[in-house]
Amino acid sequence: MANKIKTLGAMIDCSRGAVYQVETLKKLFGLLAKMGYNYVQLYTEDTYEIEGEPCFGYLRGRYSKADLKELDAAAQACGLELIPCIQTLAHLGGITRWQEYYDRTDFDNILLVDDDATYDLIEKMFATCAECFTSRRINIGMDEAHMVGLGK
Repeated sequence: MANKIKTLGAMIDCSRGAVYQVETLKKLFGLLAKMGYNYVQLYTEDTYEIEGEPCFGYLRGRYSKADLKELDAAAQACGLELIPCIQTLAHLGGITRWQEYYDRTDFDNILLVDDDATYDLIEKMFATCAECFTSRRINIGMDEAHMVGLGK
């Protein structure tokens, strides 16, 4: 009996340059489903809308909540699970360049770990993902958080 791959997925980076158009991602979902994929991780650093955070994704072509819900429904229609892939403490150069986030920034593009405002922002990130994605899985990044706590 041959081994069978149970999960096969792709991560689509929507944080470099401009974000993909919703229609482009829908077409890609269809192609991935035809190739046997069953999940897609949508990698967004700050390129999605968060209530009360006007600088989050500002001038980066961010996805609205309606866009994310539309993408989630389109992925489901293709038989794919759409999993949010975000950054929580580090790799947030898109927001740490704005003055609004200076007091929350520890070092470079890393947020302060001992600051209530940081955790308020992370809660908003999770709330947005919970509202917009049906998947209860989430990739929180942390791949470049090696300097956490070494700044301020």
